[in-house]
Amino acid sequence: MDENDERRDRDKEFVEPIKVDPFKGNIHQRHVVKNDIDIAIPTKPPNWWELISNEEFHHYIKGFINEDLDFGDVIPGWLSRSDVLRMEMLSTSEVVHVFDMVDHDRLRLIVFDDGKSDKIDDFETDCREQCGVQKSLFDWYEIFAFHLDRVLEINRSLPAVARVLEVKESVQFMDSERFQDRKPRPLIWWDPNIQHGGEFMRSQNSLDLSFIDYQNELKYRCNSPNEEEHASYVCQSHVKNIEWGKLAMFDFLLQVHDRLDRNCCGYDVDEGEFCMVNGMHDVCDDIDKQYLVHIMTRKGDPSRLVFIDNAGNRKRSSKHLNFRLLEGITEVPKESIEVLRSGKLRGKLLQSLRVDKIFWKAVTGEDGANKLIDSIEDRVRHLLDYIEQYDIKVVPNY
Repeated sequence: MDENDERRDRDKEFVEPIKVDPFKGNIHQRHVVKNDIDIAIPTKPPNWWELISNEEFHHYIKGFINEDLDFGDVIPGWLSRSDVLRMEMLSTSEVVHVFDMVDHDRLRLIVFDDGKSDKIDDFETDCREQCGVQKSLFDWYEIFAFHLDRVLEINRSLPAVARVLEVKESVQFMDSERFQDRKPRPLIWWDPNIQHGGEFMRSQNSLDLSFIDYQNELKYRCNSPNEEEHASYVCQSHVKNIEWGKLAMFDFLLQVHDRLDRNCCGYDVDEGEFCMVNGMHDVCDDIDKQYLVHIMTRKGDPSRLVFIDNAGNRKRSSKHLNFRLLEGITEVPKESIEVLRSGKLRGKLLQSLRVDKIFWKAVTGEDGANKLIDSIEDRVRHLLDYIEQYDIKVVPNY
């Protein structure tokens, strides 16, 4: 699958956020009945952003009145058109409802005004394109993770922006401080097509995989062009083998342990991670009790992963990285490795991070952003050495 296919897949179900539109082409109509009168309302076709030129799309974006995002004279090529529009929606749309999230005190579920949706009673079932998740002050690194994902052409995380979110008095919500303290927090787009339904931690999984099963999925290259048939093992998921390579590489660079090593079994020393002190690490003595978490796919495509909760651990020291995240991986995507080897990672990340002006200011500009990239580049060296040492195949994405 090439880059254009990836981008079309990300774009295919996008619904335009309501904004003043300087581009007036490709108008369709939808009909509503009011007082027994059929009224035709001009609309665009669902895939309108694919039907216009780059110049027209850029003109459309320039029509947004938004001081918090700046895509520049040329939109970074790794951001798709739907990425841009979702970032604009998250950055500017008015809040119409706030839901608390059961068992997740650090999160708030946000419904934005899209100008046409009915009132939402159930966040998970009623949201289409107009919803997001506001995370805590501690999760701002997730915005960096989104840009890293796009720069590396992995394209599995969800659009994210930093925003100082204010709520009108007419909107009911429980926590007044986070909407009045003027502090920027991450906003992540809510993907309504994510599949929830694993037996183990249902709300945080699309499927169940123990660590043992996961290692077997890798060993037999499940759902790959070179899948190895074996009478003693039947593949437990539809996830393509290359997807695990993307996830492991991404998680290693960010030191996200919660998906592939929830119990921190790959940590050789305690550097303050919560899993080292809350008893979870004790499970490392029993591999039968170790499961993957936050393994998400979309309802329409169980073969490809969606990366959520990507805040990771920027402070993990270089001498004590979690290499268990890479255990068993047999292949990684060529497109990502080419970026890592090109020497252009820093420049691309700086260009991408500058788009989000609130985030850029929060990390103190270029100096702060460079410090974040320093740790990533150090981990890149470890990753490339590991790939060479264990003869992991670098293959085109599929």
